[in-house]
Amino acid sequence: MLVRRAKIVCTIGPSCDSQTTLEQLIRAGMDVARLNFSHGSHEDHGKAIATVRAAAEACGKPVAILQDLCGPKIRAGRFPGNTFEVADGASVTLVEANRDSPVATPGEIPILYEGLASDLQPGDVVLIDDGRVVVTVTKVEGDRVHAGVTQGGRLRDRVGVHLPARRVRISALTEKDKADLSFGLAQGVDYVALSFVRNADEVRHVRDICEAWGRPTPIVSKIETPGAIDNLESIILASDGVMVARGDLGVEFNPERVPIIQREILGLARVHQKPVIVATEMLQSMVTATRPTRAEASDVATAVFDGTDAVMLSQETATGAHPPLVVRMMARIVTEAEQSSFYRYLSSEQPGQRANVAEATARAACDIAKDIGAKLIIAFTESGLTARYASKARPVVPIVAFSPNDTTRRRLALLWGVVPFPVDALRNSDEMIERATGQLLANGLVSPGDKLVTIYGAPVGVSGSTNAIRVKVVE
Repeated sequence: MLVRRAKIVCTIGPSCDSQTTLEQLIRAGMDVARLNFSHGSHEDHGKAIATVRAAAEACGKPVAILQDLCGPKIRAGRFPGNTFEVADGASVTLVEANRDSPVATPGEIPILYEGLASDLQPGDVVLIDDGRVVVTVTKVEGDRVHAGVTQGGRLRDRVGVHLPARRVRISALTEKDKADLSFGLAQGVDYVALSFVRNADEVRHVRDICEAWGRPTPIVSKIETPGAIDNLESIILASDGVMVARGDLGVEFNPERVPIIQREILGLARVHQKPVIVATEMLQSMVTATRPTRAEASDVATAVFDGTDAVMLSQETATGAHPPLVVRMMARIVTEAEQSSFYRYLSSEQPGQRANVAEATARAACDIAKDIGAKLIIAFTESGLTARYASKARPVVPIVAFSPNDTTRRRLALLWGVVPFPVDALRNSDEMIERATGQLLANGLVSPGDKLVTIYGAPVGVSGSTNAIRVKVVE
């Protein structure tokens, strides 16, 4: 049975918001649907969630929904005629604005950020539109910031603006984010992605909100600021997963630094057993093209070789010309990389590292599966923890995770090498294993004579009690 181990996250947008197209994405390989709350209304996202759920049910495959909060994205205001051409060497004035401010006067760049002048000083570099336009502050006069253009270009209304990150006072969780988070929790999203994280306290604050709602939801921290790199280990420890958000990383850091930072994040997350999503421009040319560039294919394969749990598509599926084609191509590249002789199963296990009973049991099951040539590892799990431990051990055979819990199965869709399956809540291990084996036979995933390594807890059905391994030969 050929199972793709690294998962595929697809951003939902106008190009793929119908149930028909979403079913095509799921069949092509989508495991997680990302909803970008930087765009769209709650009504739009509510419809998208319902449509994703319906498409997943029609395909018979659990699909997780990842709510990606906007975060404190600073943007430009409005320009005369909706654009502003700035030339190299020109002088411009940055002025504080808000959403209700009138159109800027010629020579001004309105910035939607309160306290703009107090947070900038001569010599500061301000990056506009993902660094396409660069200005350097020359003088601050009252509430006006004078700057020289070091790299010119054409600006549009509402493009993103990057101020010196270490002096920005805005919280990682804005009032808009709080309203969006409340909406997402009420809708039952499976993961929450927190943008522009700078420290672990910001992650814990979001977790507290989820707990107060009575909906503890896994948090994926997006690593995209210098502050996040400075506090990387503590952020990883406070999070349930991390995203290598290379778009903003590539603005905050020079391009040559981004691949190094990506490997650093992947390595540290592996040590702490947290899943990683590598994101941004992975198959960007396929927004319009029908084939990726060779560099893009290599980029995806490199992330797989480096041990990522998932790779993400953004504009490619949200607004691209042919989302299903892009997902199929992503799946092909990932599978080819995993089947190559260069692929290594990078376990999270560290020399001398102690483990709890459930983790040690999962690791032992993975070793047994390799030693006896098992076809599959079968993990029976209430909360998903057993499957997560097995996933981080990076076994050479796929993990089929049986759970009676719909939410658990959807969340497992993000984890490397895990194939979620439904099962009735049972209290007898013999019956549980026989029922699961029957399902696998019926789906053509195993054949008589195949060996299965099963992991479960005794007593059966108690979350966190994983302590038993049994080898089953399919009859």
